[in-house]
Amino acid sequence: MADFTLRDLRSQKSTTLQKLVDAALFAYQNGNLVEAERICERVLTFSPKNVAALQMMALISLAQGRFAVAVELYRRVIKLDPKLPAAYLNLGIAFKALGKIDLALKNYDRAIALNSRDEKSHFNRANALSVLEQFDEAIVSYGTSINLNPTYAEAHCNLGNALCKKDKTQDAIASYDMAISLKSDYVDAYVNRGTALMETNRLDEALASFDKAIAIKPDCADAHNNRGIALMELNRLDEARTSYLKAVSVKPDFASAYASLCQLYELQNNLEELEKVIEIAQYYCAEDNVDILFRRAQLASRKNQFDVALGYLEKLQVQKLQPSLRVTYFNLLGKTYDSLEQFDNAFSAFEKQNELVRDSFKAQKFRVDQYLNSLHLRKAAWITDVKPVWAHSMIGGNQTSPTFLIGFPRSGTTLLDTILSGHPKIAVVEEMPMVQFAHNAFSRTETIQNFNTILEADLLSLREVYFEELRKHLDLGNEGKLVVDKFPLNIAHVGFIHRVFPDAKFILALRHPCDCVLSCFMQNFKLNSAMVNFLSLEQAAKVYAAIMELWFVFNQKLNLNVHMLKYEDLIQNFEGQCQSLIRFLGVDWDDNLYSYQKTALNRAMIRTPSYSQVIQPLYKKASGRWTNYQKQMQPVLPVLRPWIEAFGY
Repeated sequence: MADFTLRDLRSQKSTTLQKLVDAALFAYQNGNLVEAERICERVLTFSPKNVAALQMMALISLAQGRFAVAVELYRRVIKLDPKLPAAYLNLGIAFKALGKIDLALKNYDRAIALNSRDEKSHFNRANALSVLEQFDEAIVSYGTSINLNPTYAEAHCNLGNALCKKDKTQDAIASYDMAISLKSDYVDAYVNRGTALMETNRLDEALASFDKAIAIKPDCADAHNNRGIALMELNRLDEARTSYLKAVSVKPDFASAYASLCQLYELQNNLEELEKVIEIAQYYCAEDNVDILFRRAQLASRKNQFDVALGYLEKLQVQKLQPSLRVTYFNLLGKTYDSLEQFDNAFSAFEKQNELVRDSFKAQKFRVDQYLNSLHLRKAAWITDVKPVWAHSMIGGNQTSPTFLIGFPRSGTTLLDTILSGHPKIAVVEEMPMVQFAHNAFSRTETIQNFNTILEADLLSLREVYFEELRKHLDLGNEGKLVVDKFPLNIAHVGFIHRVFPDAKFILALRHPCDCVLSCFMQNFKLNSAMVNFLSLEQAAKVYAAIMELWFVFNQKLNLNVHMLKYEDLIQNFEGQCQSLIRFLGVDWDDNLYSYQKTALNRAMIRTPSYSQVIQPLYKKASGRWTNYQKQMQPVLPVLRPWIEAFGY
């Protein structure tokens, strides 16, 4: 390249300046930013108002991350030529990089006003709207960009991201698929597609998508981290840990991956490893990183250092947490205040937790009265003169009927299943959908009339559907053991269960109705049509009453083999209550029942909110907790009082 001098510039006409700018552009396009900048500086020395050179200098500043400099340069460009769409577009990009989203949007709009057919302006406008969480508008702008250029892979991918935020997951997956069809090595699209597939519980497909991203880019930290999350959902915990460790090995300051690894160890009650990971994360990540501060608070809480936990929770900026962790934050904050006996503050935190969940797109998928109405309809169908005719019948088949552990959520069922899991002749299956699968196969309303007319062959088929699903969740070596199916809300399907398994036994777990309802309100449950009712005390109390009304109808109509066990009696007289339960189940006593804490620690993971409690010695603090919240519980006491009396509390 010729070494042009200032004298040369003075002696040349504008065509020479254009050649210099072209040379700068050539250097820029080939990645030689230093040379491009040097040429532009020479041009501007001779011609300070050369718009082309100013634009090139601004582009170089953008590429080098000097966004404030780019802003000033583009302002100079626009002052000289206010009708350059690209200048407004790139000025918007610079403002967005500086976090000035409103200014970015104004400049994107100006660019579009000058050239409405530029797909990049619409695309960047959509990106800014997404940052502001204005996803409906963002989706429209991405759509405009795609209409202008259907092969714009990045627009398809980012449209998928916005659709995910609106919980339009299937549409999002279609957008990711389109992006991948246009750009087969599009790593971000594979990662985001996998994340969306996880939302629809298509976990194996999600893993395949993450694996494809890793095959293209082996050091893609996001793919390794998200792969770990999918593996956790599949209960492949060792593989999940390996994926998290790979994520932080390729990106040592990856706070989200450390947080994922912390979550794994915390759910496994492995506090020693949790503490080690936090120490490593503190070394590599920013001191005020919200993900790590939150995990430090979790660790302090698990070590009963509640003042320390509160200090961390009050220090971190909640708005910087990812939305899913904001709910968990207020859950931990509420539990911390409760442990510090600051009960009004605790209740306020739980209210905030549930408010965030109520406002989420996931919650809006459920009609809050749907589950409650189904309970009322089932009860009405069973209040009839028609009598069951199967009460003493026995169903054929080679497999022994399971025992069903039922009750209202938060009645101590996790403690019971952990105790029973210690017995060498008992296999407990924790909250898996065997009954739901069988019920779906029945596909008729749960009425006595319909149950009376089931053919023997159909009953055998329903049993096989149940056992086929059960086999997926039984660990190796559990063949021949007494199976306990622990799923508290199967209490609403006792009529169906008794029809399919007329010889089955039921363990009914009870706890003070006020403690049950309050504890459900305090939990951060995974949402479904039932759990969405626990976002308010009033609705939770209504569901409690409806569940127990239905239970009483079942108990009156059917010849049920039931053992009732109160949580309060269990913690007062552990051995006596356990011996009575073991006699009911028809197995011999085993001293391993005493070692439920060890049993809990040896379990790979406990998938209920009680996972951290069952490793503790029996304690009475949870019994009568509701009395600390009598002011807040007053409105629901009239609904619960009949059941307080009925169960002898």
